[in-house]
Amino acid sequence: MTEKQLRDDLRDVLTKDGWIVWFARRMKFVPAQDIITLYDGIAFKGSKMRLIQFTTKSNKSSHLTKIMAYKKLYALTHESELWLWNQKIREWEIFYI
Repeated sequence: MTEKQLRDDLRDVLTKDGWIVWFARRMKFVPAQDIITLYDGIAFKGSKMRLIQFTTKSNKSSHLTKIMAYKKLYALTHESELWLWNQKIREWEIFYI
């Protein structure tokens, strides 16, 4: 699946569960702009908030390393989610950080 397909599928999963979802814009010829350099999107439902990074399961370690290093550098303690697309079983796995 392409990044756009993954983002659209993730948006569908969350909105079906009642979440309002916003993803950072992606534009041609411009480097990706993540939320505080870490997250692809943010979701809200009532007073709850989710900071989300998504990728394929094969890219888990690089994304996890990036998130953990950033959180350690700035002493951040918020919870975030790494959504991993598992192509073999064709579903999302959520890793809470």
